[in-house]
Amino acid sequence: MLTDINVSLGFWPFQRFALDSAAKLSRHLKAEGISRALVSSVEAVLYPDPDVYNRLLLRRTKPYRNLLPVPVINPLHPDWRNRLRSYAATRAANAVKIFANYHSYSLRSRPVRDLAEELAGRKAPLVIQMRLEDERNQYPRMKVPGVKAADVAKLASRYPAQSFVCVCCYWNEAISLVREADNVYVDISFTERLNTVEALLRDVPAQRLLFGSHTPFLYARAAVMKMTAARIAKRDREAIASKNAARLFGPL
Repeated sequence: MLTDINVSLGFWPFQRFALDSAAKLSRHLKAEGISRALVSSVEAVLYPDPDVYNRLLLRRTKPYRNLLPVPVINPLHPDWRNRLRSYAATRAANAVKIFANYHSYSLRSRPVRDLAEELAGRKAPLVIQMRLEDERNQYPRMKVPGVKAADVAKLASRYPAQSFVCVCCYWNEAISLVREADNVYVDISFTERLNTVEALLRDVPAQRLLFGSHTPFLYARAAVMKMTAARIAKRDREAIASKNAARLFGPL
């Protein structure tokens, strides 16, 4: 069983997605052998108030048991605590996602520390989107640098009881993050090497690694093939495929 912790739904102005509805996304992931997926609204990234598209995401995914919505929070928004409480009453995952680079705030800022403290009390992971696109492939008039791994490590060390899940890390970022902070987890979507998962496990413990495809920005099958091609112990495969996600996010 595969649990994908890094999936998006919605319109993105710089790419055309064939998987442009919850129904198509649900069918596609099932066809690729992905049983459950944590899904966020990519439209919430560029909209002034992410709540508008978080609510739409909840409605869009409601008919599909394999799609579990993860709300996007902007901690600069004055009402983010009330939004967080309202999501807790829905079928949203026990987690939130932030886009610090697109929403123009530092992970060292007071609003982010407030959010981390709130989530620690709820035992809810904070998912940090390191980037949406490879910086080399971004639209030339809208270059958005990735989140700094050093800032993530600093934040994680400040809140050792809080879990931080970093998605779309480059190879060296993933390795440095798990070395510098025991409460940081990374996905495999942006890590690329020959025999990727086997190579990654030389530096990253299996218990800190999560299956993530970054669908529809990337091909789901590429991430699936990283797992199927990996010659690794059964317990490590199961941990990466789904057990780590269940431990972090609860039953999915």
